Amino acid sequence: MASARPSSIGIGAVVLLVGAIGFLPLFDGPGYESALAAGLVVPSAAAITTALETSKSRPAPFDAFAEGLARGAKLAAVAWLVTMLHGLRAGFCDPLAGSVLFALGPGAGALLAGAWGAVAGEIAGRVARRRLVAVLVALAAPLGSVVVSLVRFYTSPMVFAYDPFVGYFSGSLYDTVIDASGLHAYRVGSAATLLAGAVLASHLARTDEGKLSLRVIRRPSAVVLGALAAAASLGATFFGHHLGHWHTPATIAATLGGRVESERCDVVYPRGMPREDALRFAEDCSAHVLAQEAWLETKGPPKITAYLFADPAQKGALMGAADTYIAKPWRNEVYVQQNGYPHPVLGHEIAHVMAGSFGRGPFRIAGSFGGLLPNPGLIEGIAVATSPHEGALSAREWAKAMKDLGKLPRLSRLFALGFLGENSSVAYTASGAFVGFVKERYGAAAVRAWYGGGELSAITGASWDELERAFHEDLDRVVLPEAAAAQARARFERPGIFGRRCPHVVDACRKRAEEQRARGDDEGVIEALREALTLDPGESGARVAIARALVRMGKPDAGKAELQAIADEPRFPRHVRDRALEELGDLALAEGDHERAIVHYREVMSRTVEEDQLRTLDVKLGAAEDTRGKDAIVALLVGTKGRGPDKVRAAEELGAWATSAPDDGLPDYLLARQYMGSGDFAEAARRLDRSLARRLGIPRVAAEAERLRLVAACALEDPETAKRMATAYVTRADVPRARREAAASLYARCTGAPAPAVPGATPTGDALP
Repeated sequence: MASARPSSIGIGAVVLLVGAIGFLPLFDGPGYESALAAGLVVPSAAAITTALETSKSRPAPFDAFAEGLARGAKLAAVAWLVTMLHGLRAGFCDPLAGSVLFALGPGAGALLAGAWGAVAGEIAGRVARRRLVAVLVALAAPLGSVVVSLVRFYTSPMVFAYDPFVGYFSGSLYDTVIDASGLHAYRVGSAATLLAGAVLASHLARTDEGKLSLRVIRRPSAVVLGALAAAASLGATFFGHHLGHWHTPATIAATLGGRVESERCDVVYPRGMPREDALRFAEDCSAHVLAQEAWLETKGPPKITAYLFADPAQKGALMGAADTYIAKPWRNEVYVQQNGYPHPVLGHEIAHVMAGSFGRGPFRIAGSFGGLLPNPGLIEGIAVATSPHEGALSAREWAKAMKDLGKLPRLSRLFALGFLGENSSVAYTASGAFVGFVKERYGAAAVRAWYGGGELSAITGASWDELERAFHEDLDRVVLPEAAAAQARARFERPGIFGRRCPHVVDACRKRAEEQRARGDDEGVIEALREALTLDPGESGARVAIARALVRMGKPDAGKAELQAIADEPRFPRHVRDRALEELGDLALAEGDHERAIVHYREVMSRTVEEDQLRTLDVKLGAAEDTRGKDAIVALLVGTKGRGPDKVRAAEELGAWATSAPDDGLPDYLLARQYMGSGDFAEAARRLDRSLARRLGIPRVAAEAERLRLVAACALEDPETAKRMATAYVTRADVPRARREAAASLYARCTGAPAPAVPGATPTGDALP
C-alpha cells in the first residue's frame, strides 16, 4: 500500500488540477488549451511519482524504465478522461482532433517524463534525502525544457515553442487557427529518444551492491537500433530549424535572404520581394521612428530591425504568430508580413519598440513587478495612441460610440489582465483613446512616467475615479454621425476569444471555406461554413457566405431567398443583415433591376461610416443610376454568371469605358487602384493624373483619387506632387478627420516636411486641477 501512495497522489493531483482548469473558458474539453494545460501538469506528475517509486524500490533499470512509461501513460489517460468529461459537460468542439493533439502533446510528454523519472529515481536512490532529491531531479527536466523555450523566446524572434514534455505552444492569443502539424515530426524525435532509452536500459543491470553495470545481451541488432535511434533523436534536436521546431535570428535571416537598411531601420526581407519595395519600407520605418520620437518627446533606439515576411504562412513557420503582428521591445525588433505601401501596422509595432526605451524590466514593457506582470492595456494603448489606425473615426470617436452603447470597459479592467478578456477591438481602441487623453491633458512626460512604472494618480494628481469621469466627460463632447452606432455594434459586439464558442474550430472552418472558395469548390465552402454554424450558431456572418456560394453554384433563387431571410431576421446583428442587403443589391444590379439595387445600397449607406465601404457603395450606386460603366463595375466589384469578380474582364471593360467616355475620370481611377494594389506606382500615378484631370462625379472617389496620388507620389519620391495632393486632401470637409490626419502624417514621413494643418480639431479640454 505504501509503495502505491505516490502513484495515487499523482492521479489525485492530475484529476484535481486538470479538473479545476477545465472549468475555465476554452479549457472545457479536448483541444489546444486543455492540452497545453495538461502538458504543464501531467508530465511533472509522471516524473515525480516515477522517481519516488523507483528510488525506493530500486528495480532493474529496464523495469524502472517500463514502469515510468506505464505511469506516464496512466496519468495521461486519466487527464484525457477528465477533459472528455468536461467536453460532455460543456459540449465538444472537435473531440477527435483535440484528442490527437492531447496524445501528441501531454500524452507523449508524459511518456518521456516517466522515462526521465526512472533516471531521477536512480539518482535519488543513492543519496540520503531520497524523497527531496527525487522530486527536485524529476522536476529538473520539465522545468529545464520550459527554461530553454523561454531563452529562445527572449534571444530570438520566436514566439512559438515545441517542448518535449508540454507539446506545442503557438505563442499568440489572437491567432485562433492553431497549426500543430509540426508535432508529428517532433514526436518522431521523441519516439527515437524513448527507443534509444529502452535499448540503453536493456543493456544495464543492477549489481548485488545496488550499482549499475553494463550487461551483454548478445543482440547486435539491438545495439545498432539503439545507436540509430540516438542519432535520430540528436539530429531532430540539433537540426530542428530544418524541421521548423526552432529558429534563431541567423536561420530566419538566411531563409528570408534579403537585407536593406535606412537611417534608423535594418530590414530583413524575402528574396522574392523587389529591392525597391524593401527600401521604400525601410525609409518609411525610419520616418515612423522620427515621428514617434516627436510624439513621445524622447529618443528611441539607434536602430530597429524589422523582419518583413512574404505572407502569414512564412511568418508563422519562421517565428510564429501567422496572423498577428508582433514586436519585441527588448530586442528592438518588429515582425510583420508584406501588406502594401504604406504598411498599415508598421507604425503600431514600432511604437512598442519606442515605448521600450522607457519600459521596465527585462522585456522593457509596462507592468507590475518590474514589468514581469504585463499591463496589456497600457502596452497596446500607447501603440494605438502613438500610431493611430487610418479609418473613418479616431480611437476617441470610437470610444465615444462604445460609451453610448454601454460597451466602454472600466479603466480598472482595461489597464489590467482583464484587457485580455475583452473583444480585441474594444480593448485596443478604448485603451488607445485613454492613453491619448492622458497625453493631451498631461503631456508626453506623464505617459512615459506611467509606462515606466509610475502610479498614474500620483503623476497626474487625480484619482482613477476622477480620471475616468474626466475621460467620459471628454468623450461626451464628441459628436458622432448617426451611422456610427450601427458600425460600432458591428465592431464591438463580437465577444473576445474567451467568450466565443469553439473559436479555434470555427475559425479553422472559415479558413477552410476560404481555401475551398479559392479552388472554386463552393460545395466545400458550404460544408465548412455549416460545420462552423453547428458549433457556433451565433456565427451569423457565415450564413451570408453560404448564400453567396449558392449563387455561384448556379442557384440564384436559393441564394436570394437565404439573403432575404438574413436581412429580415431581427435576431441577427444589424451589420450582418446589412451585408445581406448589399449582396441583394449586387444581385439586382447584375440582373438589371436597378431600382431595387438603388434601394438596397442607399439603406446600407445610411448605417455606414467607413469611407472605403461607402465609396464602393457609391460606385455601385452610380452604376445603377448611370449604366454606361455598369458592365465594368459589375465585373470588377460584383461578378456575373454565378462567378465572383473578374479582374481580367474588368480591365477590358474599363479600357473600353475610358475610350468611349473620355471626359469621365472614374474608369482611370478604378484602373489606378488595380495598379496600386500590384505595386506599380508609376502607372498608377499616370492613371490618377488622367482621372483627376477629368470629371469625377462621385465626391468620395475624387477625394480618394487625391489620397492615392499622394501615396503614389510618396512611393515615387515626388515631394512636389505629394505636397499638392496633401494640401488639397487635408482641407476636404467631406473626408473624416481621422483619414485626413493619416494623410498629413504620411506626407510628413515621406518628405520630411512639417505635416499640413488639418482643419476641424476637436479640443480635449484642460487638465484636471
